[in-house]
Amino acid sequence: MKRFLSKLIILSIPILVYCILAIIFMPSLLSVKYGPSTKDQIEYSFKRAINSDYNLLILGNSRVYRGLNPAIFHQKSFNFSHDNDSYNQSYYKLKLLLKKKKQIDFLILGIDYFQFSFFSNTRNYIYGDYLGDNYLKDFDDNILRLKIDYYKTNINPNKLFKSSNSNKPFIRENGQFINPGVATKNDTVSRDINRLDIHEKYFEKIINLCRSNNIKLFLVMPPVREIELKSYNPLQLDDFDSYINRYSNNSNIFYLNYSEDNKYKLKDYTDVTHLNEDAANRFSKQLNDTIPLLLE
Repeated sequence: MKRFLSKLIILSIPILVYCILAIIFMPSLLSVKYGPSTKDQIEYSFKRAINSDYNLLILGNSRVYRGLNPAIFHQKSFNFSHDNDSYNQSYYKLKLLLKKKKQIDFLILGIDYFQFSFFSNTRNYIYGDYLGDNYLKDFDDNILRLKIDYYKTNINPNKLFKSSNSNKPFIRENGQFINPGVATKNDTVSRDINRLDIHEKYFEKIINLCRSNNIKLFLVMPPVREIELKSYNPLQLDDFDSYINRYSNNSNIFYLNYSEDNKYKLKDYTDVTHLNEDAANRFSKQLNDTIPLLLE
């Protein structure tokens, strides 16, 4: 029996070593093949946001994360957005940077017709480490489970043998995320325009934080494909715009709605909702040219 157990232990050692190595190195290997993982993106983003110098900050969801290039702006800028971010994440990110004594004079806050409607915890396995307990109090989350789910997804060795696009996603030093792709006429999307109370609360908290820190606030709705706009009826759009305009005063809070800008065509998108790299540069220049006119 002892001999059997000894052999079993010896045979188990390579498996144990493999599991340990997989846990340590698999996410990095997958990042090399497929581009930075969500965890890589967030960790890099927080590190750069805390350690870089800038006076214009960009916050919002994936549409500004990919759709605004800080290198285009006259002001020294950083894009601290991320996929699925809504107004609670944006508030705690801004609060963190102000606590770190970052001098922020201008904030571009992404606005979307659907952005008030969802309450995302999908990044909390890493956001909890950065944004703290007050942020997590809004969620009924098991952070350990979220972390385990992340590693279960990201240590799958089968992914290494799947083909990957040679045009890998990447994140710039200025925070912008580039994810190549080609939109098609057959793209579809369904959106919810209803506003959750908790996001209305955090939206107001962002505005108040900007006021108390003398930050000029630009509420920016990026260009939207026609197929996405059709998710809403005109009355819903009017009601939403009225809600945002309630906060705009054209002196230190500005609402810039490019949702129906017809300069952006199908070829300018990577999918149903995101601008491609060239179009993001054009949109960034368009916004950069507009901001000084508003501040005259």
